[in-house]
Parts: sequence; structure tokens; C-alpha cells
Amino acid sequence: MNERESSFFAELKRRNVFRVALTYAVVAWLLIEVAAVLLPMLNAPRWIITAFLVLLALGFAVALFISWAFEMTPEGLKRTEELSPDEVIPYWSRRKFARFIIGMAVIAFGLSAYQLLLPKRAATVSRSAPDSISAQSTAGSQSGNAGDTHPVERILRDIDTQWSTAAAAKDLEQTLAYYSDDAIVLPPNATSGTTKEAIRNIWKDLLASPGLVITWKPARVQLGKSGEMAWVSGVYELKMNDTTGKPINDRGKYLEVWEKQSGGNWRCVADMWNSDLTASAPGSADKR
Repeated sequence: MNERESSFFAELKRRNVFRVALTYAVVAWLLIEVAAVLLPMLNAPRWIITAFLVLLALGFAVALFISWAFEMTPEGLKRTEELSPDEVIPYWSRRKFARFIIGMAVIAFGLSAYQLLLPKRAATVSRSAPDSISAQSTAGSQSGNAGDTHPVERILRDIDTQWSTAAAAKDLEQTLAYYSDDAIVLPPNATSGTTKEAIRNIWKDLLASPGLVITWKPARVQLGKSGEMAWVSGVYELKMNDTTGKPINDRGKYLEVWEKQSGGNWRCVADMWNSDLTASAPGSADKR
């Protein structure tokens, strides 16, 4: 290393650039770990995390520039070039600095370990939505009156209602997320859906129907003796336009079989529905 480079690094050290960089890096690590824990709990969109990382990166460059160009004095922030030789500059205690860095690093490492030890969260929004519904419903049920409704019944009513909302919003991925991997769908006057692809096609065609308005509401929930399975029945209403643009109004009933998965979340394993209208009525539809 030549004399010029040595002088440059000495100046970086004198202006506390290295310490500012290390401090910022550790604090940024801690903030990232905090965000990684809190944002998924709040169901925050992924772009917020991306924007947060970009802001941290920009802030790092700004922090280094400020540490190089300015110094903090008892009179306030001053440009380094404007400091007189006898100017009093607060000194960073090595011991206090080390304690601060180690403390922040330990907290950040603890949060990182906490996330690694937790069961992996669902990677897609479509699968995380039913999980969060189940958790929220469980918490709400436990805080309610024990003699009112069975907690699992409340959970399934809430999940089924949220499922109806997802379908009404024509969100295909969200709608499909409520099914288990081995689910079977039994639509009227149509072939059964026994694979993920077949079930996807059933809902894809339905949600793409022109003028579609679909809702359903659970009326009864029955829990099995094992506590691991339950069935939900209710009524649905469906409006759509046929190939000629003529409106079709359908209403009927449905039956769902739900099973508690290994992770503790409920998924629909069997789904069937049929119309209340007579078979000869022009308003009868073959899909819920």
C-alpha cells in the first residue's frame, strides 16, 4: 500500500467512516429481521419489503457521505473542512461502541434464529390466507362465550365465509387455496374434479363467466367425533350470462367436507353443490 492509499484509509478512520458503516450495517440487519417477523404477520404486500430494502441501501450511502463530509460537535453538525485544529469533537469510546454493536448483533441473530426455528410459512399468498383465517378465528373463538358456539364451528364458518369472499372477488388462486391437495369437487351435470388441474379448470371457467356474481353462506356445521373432520352445508346464489348474453339466475345448496391438516389448518377435501331449480328451468346452472 502506497503512502497516498495509507493516508486515505487513515482519513476514513479519523472521520469515523468505518464505525458508521459497521453501525449502520448492524442496525440495518436488525431492522430487516424485525420487518421479516412483523410484516408477514400483518399480511403486508411483498413490495413493501422490497421498498424497505431499497431505502436501507440508499440510507447506507447517505450515512457514509455524512460521516465523511461532516462532524458532530457540541455546537452542532459542521463540515469537516471547516473545523479548526482545536475544535472539540466527541470521542467514540471503544468499549461503549463494542457493547452497542454486540448488543444489536445478538438481538438480530436472535430474531433470525427465531424465524428459522418456526415452521415455514406458506410461500404464496393463496396458501397463507386460509392459515391466517384459521389462526384469527381460533383466537376469536377462545375469547368468546364457551356456551355460545363450538370454537371449531366458528372457525369453519369464518373460513367458509372468507372463501365465498375470495370467489366473489374472482381471485382464482385464493379460491383454490382452500382445497386440500387430495380434494375432490363434484359439480352438477359435469365431470368430477379429482386432480388439482381439474379443480383449477372448473373454477377457472366459472370465474371467467361473463356477468358472474357468486356468493354462498354456511347454514350448518357438524363436527366429527374425532375432531379432525367436519362438514359444512349452506346455500348459494349465482348470476351469470349465457352465450347469448341472457342473464342466468341460479340458487341452490352445497355440502363441503373439511379435514384438519397436519399443520393444524382446515382444508376442504370434498365439495359438491346442486341447484334448487327444476332441471327443465332455463335458469339452472351447472356450476356454483
